[in-house]
Amino acid sequence: MDSILQGLMALGGARAAMVLDGVGNVVAHLGQAVYDRPLCEQVGGDVVKAIESVQLQYEGWETITAQFADGRLLVRRIAGRAPGVRHVLAIVADATLNASFATVALRVAANKVQEALDGGASHAGGAGSQAAARGSATASGSATAPAPGDSRPVLANTGLSWTKGSSAGSSVGGSGFGVADPASAAFVSRCAKALARHVGPMAKVYVQEALRRVSPDAPFTLAHARQLVDDVATQIEDPKDRAQFRSAALEKS
Repeated sequence: MDSILQGLMALGGARAAMVLDGVGNVVAHLGQAVYDRPLCEQVGGDVVKAIESVQLQYEGWETITAQFADGRLLVRRIAGRAPGVRHVLAIVADATLNASFATVALRVAANKVQEALDGGASHAGGAGSQAAARGSATASGSATAPAPGDSRPVLANTGLSWTKGSSAGSSVGGSGFGVADPASAAFVSRCAKALARHVGPMAKVYVQEALRRVSPDAPFTLAHARQLVDDVATQIEDPKDRAQFRSAALEKS
């Protein structure tokens, strides 16, 4: 895993490269001293939130590009064979990064990481990367807390875009519940998008939980559409916003 990340670090402008699991934990990491492991763990949490937002719009995304004050963050999804386990590969870079070239390099590296993860090499690679990261931090004199005068990157997001994958599918695919037909899947997706306008990235999770309550023993169908909307609407506190959600979700049903 280290050699893959080292290849990404050779890109002009690259400051850190990392592999994150589905909840934002750092599995493997290499970076300049200021991009130490604690900072990359912080980035991991922000990346997961961004991915949740993107997946509300398009489940089959491939690459996400986020702009922040000191540069940009590129994220590539890794689709391994293990069910229910998702990883992403990310590069933190300054403004000098050639985004087009980096996107190609990220795709090639993601395939290699996928092979490593599928082959059971993630544990060894992750441990090696963590040790390398700790060694780099020690050698540079950096620590978890910034030293006096230390200038750390400002990671507030100012922009976000993504590219779509070639595979089609509903925005709720692979989420642990079934839908009876494409029309039902489209309704669930619309419901999640409408809810996201009021509660943010957690909308998808709320809809998934409601689906399990509304249709626990059979695939969801449009016959349960209003019941689903009534359940999900309880997540919105403001009565006016709740009414707007109901209207948007039931618009075409």
